Amino acid sequence: MLALIIAFPEWNNMSEISFPTKPFYIQSKINMSNWALTVKGDQIKTKPIQGNVNFLWTARKDPRGGSVLANIGSELVLTAQVAIVPVPWGRISVPTGPLLAKTFDSASSLQLFRAEAMDGPWRCMNALLDWEMKVNVYGSDLNGTIALFQWDGGADNEEWLFIEETAQVETVSVDYHTDLIKIDLSRPPTFGEYSLLDNRQGGTPLTGSTSVTSTATDSRQITNSVSNTTGRKYVQTFGMKGGIDKVFEVNASGSFEESSSETISYTDQTIHTVTETITKTVNYNVPAGKKYKYQLLINSGRCEVPYTAHMKFQSALPGSDSVLFDSRACLRA
Repeated sequence: MLALIIAFPEWNNMSEISFPTKPFYIQSKINMSNWALTVKGDQIKTKPIQGNVNFLWTARKDPRGGSVLANIGSELVLTAQVAIVPVPWGRISVPTGPLLAKTFDSASSLQLFRAEAMDGPWRCMNALLDWEMKVNVYGSDLNGTIALFQWDGGADNEEWLFIEETAQVETVSVDYHTDLIKIDLSRPPTFGEYSLLDNRQGGTPLTGSTSVTSTATDSRQITNSVSNTTGRKYVQTFGMKGGIDKVFEVNASGSFEESSSETISYTDQTIHTVTETITKTVNYNVPAGKKYKYQLLINSGRCEVPYTAHMKFQSALPGSDSVLFDSRACLRA
């Protein structure tokens, strides 16, 4: 049975604090267990904690006050079911059902919550619309109903531990699919510096050597397309370790070669450029009565190299299993 709550705003003496800024787990105090909030369908449940996005939440401050609590795995937000009934002595807050996981609604105040400091690291979660209404495990039954309930003096079933997730997604290895490389050699050449050798007034050939110098710019960019929804949620939510560390060059015959290069972060979508100076020394032989120009001609090509990045998320929670996923994308150089 859901409870009838009488709330008096003038009694508000809560110690409001901020939610964590990083993704975090919401673990119950009941029996000092490891059960934490997660989403099952459209229901909010407590289950033994696992180090993955299905148990992770983010808190986004809202201009109306409080924060919106979003579950990363489902992309749904914590939503109360409650009716506020005015009465002569104030108002009555009546829970009408368990907490739900629903799509964010910018007009709904039922999706706004505040954090309240309790003893030590423990916290209460209050509905913004009524500070007396706490997120509660009804009857301390971890397999039962999670809903709002009136302040119960700091009972274990209304206190929670916020555990920040400090892990990153790691690029374990990258497979470059060289059999699928596309090469384009149709790009127009560029002309560099030149050296003029004038022997129009001479009676014998003009011989010697000269150097011509120019600059050339290589660029590369990665494009990402995570192969599954779960992988994309990890990439979008967490920082990254490792990345793409190869650069590909095309020669005039249309073949390519690879070499080590500065690593580009997996999430970096910018174009990376490297400018190098090219100097060539040529031996010249200018006949009498002639004027020769020696100029550096630079041909360039473009190649697209598909790759598969093997990614791993290892939660900072002790004993958590690794989450492995792949990303298939393309490196353009």
